[in-house]
Amino acid sequence: MKKLTKVSFERAKKWIEENGRPLEKTLIKFHFSEGASQEVIDTLKTFQNPDGGFGNAMEPDLRTPKSSILGTSIALQVLRSLNLKELGSDIVESAIIFILNNYNVEKMSWRIIPPEAENSPHAPWWNQVDREDNFVGFHLNPTAEILGYLYNNKHLVPRKLIGILSLKVLTELKSSKEIEMHDFLCCKRLLESKNLDSSFHQNLILELDRLVDSCVVKDSSKWGGYGLRPLQVVSSPDSPFFGKLQKPVEENLDYEIDIQDASGAWSPTWSWGDSFLNEWEKAKNEWTGIITLEKLVLLNKFGRVEG
Repeated sequence: MKKLTKVSFERAKKWIEENGRPLEKTLIKFHFSEGASQEVIDTLKTFQNPDGGFGNAMEPDLRTPKSSILGTSIALQVLRSLNLKELGSDIVESAIIFILNNYNVEKMSWRIIPPEAENSPHAPWWNQVDREDNFVGFHLNPTAEILGYLYNNKHLVPRKLIGILSLKVLTELKSSKEIEMHDFLCCKRLLESKNLDSSFHQNLILELDRLVDSCVVKDSSKWGGYGLRPLQVVSSPDSPFFGKLQKPVEENLDYEIDIQDASGAWSPTWSWGDSFLNEWEKAKNEWTGIITLEKLVLLNKFGRVEG
């Protein structure tokens, strides 16, 4: 079995410690050096706005200081990774309040980024001019993921809302013959949420298991481009999709070890093209820290780091 060597691991860790955002620096300590979860929370709060939402380039491809559902969902992903036992901390409660305040009752969904984001540097896929349909109406991205955070914090959320959205998500999945990668990832994060109703959980697994082959890229020759790799679907050995994707997952683990660059980092496979060139360099560096941390956590979960 191929493993990331101690030297390669330390090189990656050092890259984050020297070049990553403060958030990734606290996260690398939390995951591998017995760092305190409170350090991560305190750093995460620097991205949070008074309205409870998260902005300020929480997602590096969206540089707006304004709060967004996108930025808030990523902050909640980070908090989930800490495996905190206590629910309802102030940072989570204010984020849930932001989410509830921005729910569109008519559309039964959330606008993923605010109109004001157009005024700050951003990746071209976040351009909103003449693309309004991409940002209004019901979409599994981000609605399914946000539903998971509502389940996690049921005590703050009207039960009727959880029921309405659960039915909407399942209806959308059952009517689909294939699924877009970001929609799948949002549904996967929903599946990983605590407190899901048992019947909803079982139906969700059934539908995602049916759809996963339509979005995951199993051909390793295509992993250098932008697409959903097996490890993005199976992020731990206890994933319900591991049995179905075990062979490509093992190949993907080997691949990730092989493509680590000489600096110790893993870099994004995308760019902003000709848009906001200076800002992209900063975003690229931030993404490199995020992705490098993700690779180390993944490889460690699968026992692919030398002990």
